[in-house]
Amino acid sequence: MPSEDADLPTPDFTFDADASGACVAGIRPYRCGSYRLEAETAAGRFVVHNYGHGGAGITLSWGCAAKVQDLVRARIAASHETEAAVLGSGVMGLTAATRLLDLGLTVTIYADRMFADTTSHKAGGQWALSLVEYQGKDSELKDILTTSYETFKRGGQDFGVYERPNFASKKTHNLEEILRIAPGLIPRRQDLSRMPFHGHHNPGHLYQTLLVEPPAFLKRLVDDLNARGARFVQQNFDDQTHVFSRVTQKIIVNCTGYGAKKLWKDKAMHPIRGDLAMLRHQPNLQYLYSQGGYMFPRTDHVVIGGNFDCTDNEQPSKAECKKLVRAIAMNFGLAPPMAIPENFIQHPRITEWLRQRRLAPADTPCDPPCNPV
Repeated sequence: MPSEDADLPTPDFTFDADASGACVAGIRPYRCGSYRLEAETAAGRFVVHNYGHGGAGITLSWGCAAKVQDLVRARIAASHETEAAVLGSGVMGLTAATRLLDLGLTVTIYADRMFADTTSHKAGGQWALSLVEYQGKDSELKDILTTSYETFKRGGQDFGVYERPNFASKKTHNLEEILRIAPGLIPRRQDLSRMPFHGHHNPGHLYQTLLVEPPAFLKRLVDDLNARGARFVQQNFDDQTHVFSRVTQKIIVNCTGYGAKKLWKDKAMHPIRGDLAMLRHQPNLQYLYSQGGYMFPRTDHVVIGGNFDCTDNEQPSKAECKKLVRAIAMNFGLAPPMAIPENFIQHPRITEWLRQRRLAPADTPCDPPCNPV
């Protein structure tokens, strides 16, 4: 058992929920059954759908962009088209646009909100399969994970990417699935007799993964796209017909995330909102942490999150952010004990629902459990 002297640095959990930018919220684009990554022809357009990645958009981004590139490459080999449109300026849209430029296409990105206002920009950034379904797609997902991981590793800190240990009190399905689907891609889990932190006496597990800092990563993508001549157009679309009336390009890559529910009438899409508490930057913290929630120390903030709310309301909740911070701080003996709230992802009710979803056939209808509060 590690000694107290070997403990890793303890976070400072000082948090003012009323401070500007202290609380943020985003909508995870959760799609029942599986994410959507396929092409179709509609209204004379070649449409590639790339959405529904839940909380794993950043994780899967480069791999999905490579699949989009393959589909479009096959199309232009026959059609000789030279232009493409991308719908959405989140991580899926920006990485897809990057790979379309690699094909020599002229690329226009249409979005109702620019990258700094997207859920991607608000994400925590751990490289893991968080809140995404993929029934029947293990083989495809292995390729996607491998491409994404290797691309992020090559990008390194220039793209806001850091190799980090993740200490978890329980086996983390989000990382265990990567070990199962793509064995050897990330190091194997280490089992610990004690979590190496002040106030901890429980066993745990150590994973090695990546931390991708969304603000740095997305800004680098946008800067590169601008430098390579991609064009950004701020445009809101009402429905699919409106898309086809405003977008002139014959090739369209649909990366609208939760917006696909309205635009493509995709009833499998559900909003899963998450709050994030943004604590001050603490450079002595070089690890990720998961117990009753999660904590990701980044170079801009220490990010604490882990709740689950079935709403598309993006207004952050100060009360939720305070609970998120307290849930982590109490593990270090720095806050009064509390029961894990029922709308936290690590609550047994949510855990069981996610387990059932993982075992369900791809076409099984689902309704995510809503916040009981």
